[in-house]
Amino acid sequence: MKSSEPPIVVGSGITGASIMMMKPEVRLFDKARYPGGRVTTKEFQDMGIRFDIGATMFRDQMEVNWLGKTSSYNLFEIWNSNHVSVETKPIYDIHHHYPVYGMESIVKGMLRDHPTSQSMTLKSIIQNKEDGWNCDFYSNTNQRMEQVSSKEVIFTLPIPQILEIFKHSESNVYLEKWIQFLETYNDYRKTLVSLFHWKNWRPDLETFGLNQSAKYPVNTVLERGEDWEYQSWEFIKYPIQNDHGSTLLVQFSAMFSESHFDYWMDADKKPTPFYEEMLTSTLKEKWQAPNPDGIWNHRWKYAQAQMPLLGREGALQLDSEEFLEWKSLCKETGIMVLGDWLFGSKIERIIGGVYFLIHNGIL
Repeated sequence: MKSSEPPIVVGSGITGASIMMMKPEVRLFDKARYPGGRVTTKEFQDMGIRFDIGATMFRDQMEVNWLGKTSSYNLFEIWNSNHVSVETKPIYDIHHHYPVYGMESIVKGMLRDHPTSQSMTLKSIIQNKEDGWNCDFYSNTNQRMEQVSSKEVIFTLPIPQILEIFKHSESNVYLEKWIQFLETYNDYRKTLVSLFHWKNWRPDLETFGLNQSAKYPVNTVLERGEDWEYQSWEFIKYPIQNDHGSTLLVQFSAMFSESHFDYWMDADKKPTPFYEEMLTSTLKEKWQAPNPDGIWNHRWKYAQAQMPLLGREGALQLDSEEFLEWKSLCKETGIMVLGDWLFGSKIERIIGGVYFLIHNGIL
């Protein structure tokens, strides 16, 4: 995609931040109040609590299979080459890391001082007479519509949100081609999240086979398919002010999340009495934990794309007819659709994938 105009990027999650890190001339618009997306770190400052509610770590290595060859990339080398510094600590082994100030600092580091337009919701996109695109945004800050134009538009939103924008736009052959192409990949899993906080209790993690004082700390449990699928003792990663307190983050399975999604929390993100009883009884069963002093719930409607075009694990698979079709569609329409539906949900696959596309003149 070549253009003399700065491209428009819609969405400021990890994909949008990766693009801006390597192409600072782009204009980035996002409907959220702050950048981050699934790479978001929450803080309860009065209690000194920090925790990650989406991605919780990353791997520093990734590979790409293209034209019959395998290329390897290192995230720290990519960041260094773009003058980005992210302070991290290892976890599990020498290749897995987490930022000491939370996963959100990855996005902040890549965006640096580059300006972004937040609280901007894209409502429709219309092809203009110059064969470019007029993007009609609603500014939640100014409470008015604003139009931005460019020959190139890059979407990093979840596919359901992109399809909604396209279907609400004026009928266009290019948009119809994208709608038809993306429908195949429009399958996302929901994920429910809970954070539990104790002011004066900590688990004896070693009795559960976890070692927080090891060279590469182990503070999580992953049981794929179980209701309490991923459990992370966040106070090990981000020590809280109270030396006697603890915090546990839980990401629930796809089946559990689908079943309980609609009634998961009230307006203050607190569990209803039914879920509070369910959660506290399971904490006692799993961790011999007393009732927590606080429970905070969250839910991701589009947590992960189920069928990434370039594969879910391992090397990005670019030697495929689907990738060639995607690349041809981007060139033909002046629209590029990126995100975890393309790369997969892993941080390293997204950052390394964006770097590869830019390095090879595809993006």
